[in-house]
Amino acid sequence: MPLSQSLQKLRKEIGFSRNFLMLLAMGAMLADHIALTLIMNGKLYGYDISLYNNAIELENAKIWLILYKIMRSFGRISFPIFAFLLVEGFRKTSNLFKYFLRLLFLAIISEIPYDLMVFNEFMTPRCFTVQNVVFTYVIALLMLCLIKVASSLPSFFSIIPAVMAGFATKFLRTDYAIEGIALVYVFYMFRNDLNIKCIIAFFITFFMSFENYRGVAALSIFFIYFYDGKKGDLNLKRLNYLFYPLHMLVLYGILFFTYWMK
Repeated sequence: MPLSQSLQKLRKEIGFSRNFLMLLAMGAMLADHIALTLIMNGKLYGYDISLYNNAIELENAKIWLILYKIMRSFGRISFPIFAFLLVEGFRKTSNLFKYFLRLLFLAIISEIPYDLMVFNEFMTPRCFTVQNVVFTYVIALLMLCLIKVASSLPSFFSIIPAVMAGFATKFLRTDYAIEGIALVYVFYMFRNDLNIKCIIAFFITFFMSFENYRGVAALSIFFIYFYDGKKGDLNLKRLNYLFYPLHMLVLYGILFFTYWMK
């Protein structure tokens, strides 16, 4: 049996649904943020460099640092999956304007929880050095809209909205920035060629996570490759929008009452 037929058969047998991918990405993000908030900024006092330097000298610090690295490495698979699901949402939504407004609203209400979790403060100059990742998704969605509007033009014109989106993410200092835009662009432009899409996305995700996490983000492409195109039985729309800001607030609340209210 040819390799392509074997993979197609395997894809039907495994068949990851959209709900599965979403829950997997949420779980990876939660693990990542638990490591950042409760281990690095909690157990190891990462918000304060002097306390952190003392904490990592303790006997059990190595164990916490290893656990931190493992959980953050697992967290690298969340962004590529969410980027893929953004493209799927763009292709399948019945109301693109409402989809955009929901995403923009999510980006806005998530900024303070994000700042608290990452910086332990909000609306300060330091908080404006990076904005939460949903702003990257908003810009990527606008890019997809422009590409769709210009679909009657030669395909190479699609690079113009992509370049504009890349500059926008750098100007606004959004998380994942140009790498995120590139990933969404590839997922959309090669949406009808699974193999090419996943090969290019593999290299993007590998190199975007190589320096700190040895390229583990590329593992996300396995799950994307075996996506079966089905939604799944559960309705996760509300959970999808509520999870991001709420889990950051909960983690920050645990950090505050566990480590600072002793």
